[in-house]
Amino acid sequence: MNNKRKFLLGLLTTLLFTAACDDMIRDNLVMLDAVTTFVYSIDTGDNNYSETERVNLQSVIDDIDGDVEDVSFYNITMRVSNIYDSSPETSFSGQLTARQSGTSHNQPLVNFTNLKFEDFFTERSIFSDDIAGISVVSEGISTLVNYYQQKPAPVVEFTVSGTVNRAGGEERVVFDFEVRLYTQVATDP
Repeated sequence: MNNKRKFLLGLLTTLLFTAACDDMIRDNLVMLDAVTTFVYSIDTGDNNYSETERVNLQSVIDDIDGDVEDVSFYNITMRVSNIYDSSPETSFSGQLTARQSGTSHNQPLVNFTNLKFEDFFTERSIFSDDIAGISVVSEGISTLVNYYQQKPAPVVEFTVSGTVNRAGGEERVVFDFEVRLYTQVATDP
């Protein structure tokens, strides 16, 4: 076989292999991200706050087109989206907990201490190493992962609670605390 024929045969083989691989990729799983956002509107005249938001994890999964093969949690972020008339130097401490609706046990996901509003005007991952005052509770994260594995996934109540330390002379501390739950879904299109 001459070199030109070898080249053409090799090219044809490569094209057929590429087309077959492309078809296999389309038939395999697609990874999609789903983001669930909770906005806790905190308005306190004393030092304590507590707010709860509920999410039906199964509805997050059901919003994905295609056959869901695997669902996994992969990140939680926090952000102070508004401080209204509160001082940017005001700090807050507390924890984010999760519990399956209908149960009484709150499982801490993250604890935080003396976080200044001004340091959380941008979205920050709880898993970031560059944030002092945040500690992730690995048992709580494992519980959250297990919620995703249940069939059907449950309704989960996420509660943020704690205290504020006023830096200004404001009578009330009013702020919006935003938590985002990032989920990765593997789906067969």
